[in-house]
Amino acid sequence: MNRRVVAVASMLLLLAVAATAQYTDWSLPVNLGWPVNTPYVETCVHVAKNGLSLYFASNRQTGNPASSDWDLYVSQRAGVNEPWGEPKPLTMLNLVGSAQSCPALSLDEHRLYFQNAGPGGCGGWDLWVSRRRDRRDDLGWQPPENLGCHLNSSVWDGTPVLFEDEQGRVVMYFGSNRAGTEDIYMSVMEEDGVFGAPVPAPGLNTTYNERSPAVRRDGLEVIFESNRPVGFGGYDLWAATRASTADPWSTPVNLGNLNSSASDGGKMSMSFDGRQIYFRSNRLGTFDLYVATRDKLRQ
Repeated sequence: MNRRVVAVASMLLLLAVAATAQYTDWSLPVNLGWPVNTPYVETCVHVAKNGLSLYFASNRQTGNPASSDWDLYVSQRAGVNEPWGEPKPLTMLNLVGSAQSCPALSLDEHRLYFQNAGPGGCGGWDLWVSRRRDRRDDLGWQPPENLGCHLNSSVWDGTPVLFEDEQGRVVMYFGSNRAGTEDIYMSVMEEDGVFGAPVPAPGLNTTYNERSPAVRRDGLEVIFESNRPVGFGGYDLWAATRASTADPWSTPVNLGNLNSSASDGGKMSMSFDGRQIYFRSNRLGTFDLYVATRDKLRQ
């Protein structure tokens, strides 16, 4: 191997190390508590860029903790160190005779993507989108639209998350069981604003179930849930990194102290600065929302 090849290999290794070593380990998860969590199910969470709005799904409106009739809610707070306020239902998106879950804001926060199991779709859970004019108005959403059957399948499609790659393209990662098992797929937004045909996300899927991806805003880290072996029980959280969005993902690793013998994960969300991860867990008996934190290392 000549010196140039060695130098290039060393540079790529350093980039990979930089991509994976810029944060400390995650802290132990903290339950978000009341009024976000209730004796009912809270799941499928997304935190806004400014950290002041928290979107999630819950079945609290049914009065039945076992109900799968989920609606979308948003909780707000005055500052990042303040407590979360009483959640408000997104009544304009919570369609009668339908279930809504797993919200995710677009990069400019003028669109809200989510999964819907109601009529007017391609079958099963589909991906939908709603728009708003004022991104500061968490209740100003317009009637939603289905993203179409070129993206959605006849079975389950959900848990969307968006990021921008180094070419400036908007990429959506989401989960689907269109191939039999639950896998993570990716779709790139085309110039007309329509998402293209999805393909399996390279390097993340196995013969087991992988779903609920959360991608850091720079596209260099992904956290997802999987029931692959060597876990703590149920669905565990796993993470992979890469040096650039053109590179393959590293071999996923189990996130250890974020996991329990219960089921952990659901639709997750990383904060804009990558220092917080919001997810759901039933480690206390019912599904609640949790947050774990980490610090950014000096480069």
